[in-house]
Amino acid sequence: MHDLIDMRAGTAPDRTFVIFNEAAYTYKHIADLSLRYADRLRQNGIRPGHRVMVLMHSCEVYLAIWFAISRVGAIESPVNPAYKGQLLRQLIETADPALCIVADDFLDEFRLSSEGLVDPSMIYSPDSFLALQWVEPCPRLQIDPRDTAAIIFTSGTTGRSKAVMISHNHQLSFGQAFAEITGLSESDTAYNFLPFFHIAAKFVALATLLTGAKMLLRPGFSASNFWPDVRRHGATVCSAVGGLCHMLQSQPQMPDDSSNPMRLIYAVPVPWEFKQSFEERFGLRLVEGYGGTECNLVAYSRLDEPTPRGSCGRPSPYFDIEIQDGNGRRAAPGEGGEICVRPKHPATMMNGYFGMPEKSLETMTDFWFHTGDRGYFDTDGYLFFLDRLKDSIRRRGENISSFEVERILNSHPAIAESAVIPEPSELGEDEVKAVIVLKPNQQASEEDIFRFAVDNMPYFMVPRFVELRKELPRTPTMKIKKAELTSQGNSQGTWDCEKAGLRATRLGLVLLGTRGS
Repeated sequence: MHDLIDMRAGTAPDRTFVIFNEAAYTYKHIADLSLRYADRLRQNGIRPGHRVMVLMHSCEVYLAIWFAISRVGAIESPVNPAYKGQLLRQLIETADPALCIVADDFLDEFRLSSEGLVDPSMIYSPDSFLALQWVEPCPRLQIDPRDTAAIIFTSGTTGRSKAVMISHNHQLSFGQAFAEITGLSESDTAYNFLPFFHIAAKFVALATLLTGAKMLLRPGFSASNFWPDVRRHGATVCSAVGGLCHMLQSQPQMPDDSSNPMRLIYAVPVPWEFKQSFEERFGLRLVEGYGGTECNLVAYSRLDEPTPRGSCGRPSPYFDIEIQDGNGRRAAPGEGGEICVRPKHPATMMNGYFGMPEKSLETMTDFWFHTGDRGYFDTDGYLFFLDRLKDSIRRRGENISSFEVERILNSHPAIAESAVIPEPSELGEDEVKAVIVLKPNQQASEEDIFRFAVDNMPYFMVPRFVELRKELPRTPTMKIKKAELTSQGNSQGTWDCEKAGLRATRLGLVLLGTRGS
């Protein structure tokens, strides 16, 4: 991977690679800084296969450390800076790092959480590590592209985080895929606000390197600063995960909304309920992809062809995708099942889960990677995502896609975003609960939302419970923490249609109790 930054530094040393905190850093600057960090890694005994844990926010120094770890053949183990206590200790214990580079703000917490697991003399801040004396430069190593380059912990929104082993080639193929999907070129500036403990930040950075583009790097997303940033720095492409498009759409409309250089947003998922109005409002295009840390970007919508509403596109030419039923048999078009993936080229999917060989084997049944996602193909070969298998809701004998319920709810003019989760039913199985965030200066009661659902979805999908909130809990990668919402259960502020004297049935809306008299 470090060969890429060296190649750019050799051919265009003074070209800007990254903009951070209004300062521009060239390819040569990042390459030289990474060499200095690599010298010190080598001096401190870090060798191929050793794990180096990094806990810091995105910045130009992180990029240099990332490439430095690659230079010595070590394995980057990035950690979410928000982690602390037992959760952080669990990740440290799993990764078993030989050396740790931790930003000053997190050093005290890290030392406390790593007590007895990491030699205190091998924990450094980025500045203190760079200040170390060194004897000789790091030798240039031959790195096998199949060697593990990083261990990335999944966000763990539905369970304990797994450590995904990603090879050098796997990372680079992610970057190549993003560049192809977005049509990224040397003239583009990619806006990257995602954290580098997440694969999306890495593939945006690698796509930038592969194409010779520039990257605007930010430590996080800000809805109020996004468009001023885009205009000031000429950002043209962005990767949007979670609810970013909903947040931007919820901002008050301005006369100059479409006056910006952004040409394309890679949105996961595309908000089909307002896709056209969003594209017209901001003068750009939305494209969508499907994939994961373990399996790469394996399907996507094409810029040169119309994609059916609700679809995340067609399979990548580099991967096979199959929908399988519970017995491992291929499902017919239109029939839902688990999305399974198989690569056509070596080292373009994960090397497995670190420290979890049984889990690695479990996910690779019959030589297919089992994603844990439900979906289906239409007769034209377009892939439709339905839900995470663990997020699927079972109600009155029907399997319900929380994803589809959310999409319908989000089409309500007053709703900014929603999270649909199961709530245990007194009759067994689940009831459907919708947690709703309204747009600024918009109003809608829980009953209004319930009646909208009755009018726009099958009766068995209609949420029994509706809860209004100011915001939804999110991971740093902007995924909604559904497990957290589910564990909280109902509160006094949760509206129940049954208690309100309403019920959605096969025959339509039925009034109960005094409402029905």
